[in-house]
Amino acid sequence: MKVISSREFRDSQKKYLDLATTERIIIKRKNDFLELVPLGNTIPDNPSPSNDPYFDDPRNIERIELAIQQAKDGKVIELTQGAQKDLLGL
Repeated sequence: MKVISSREFRDSQKKYLDLATTERIIIKRKNDFLELVPLGNTIPDNPSPSNDPYFDDPRNIERIELAIQQAKDGKVIELTQGAQKDLLGL
């Protein structure tokens, strides 16, 4: 992840737009932070009723879809209360 100033982004836009396809790029602008998120060649509809920006990133959607497929394939481990306590050291 790289955090850059808005001036640095403005001066080297091509560099940071190209870099955003492989690395997280955060632009600091006054007291705000903006993230460059590659969307590919389409703009997806956000499936979140609250328009949570987490779902704007296609990489997050891919991870969710992979997890759903793993669950359908039975590649999951049930976390019982006992296992949860052991895991957390309670």
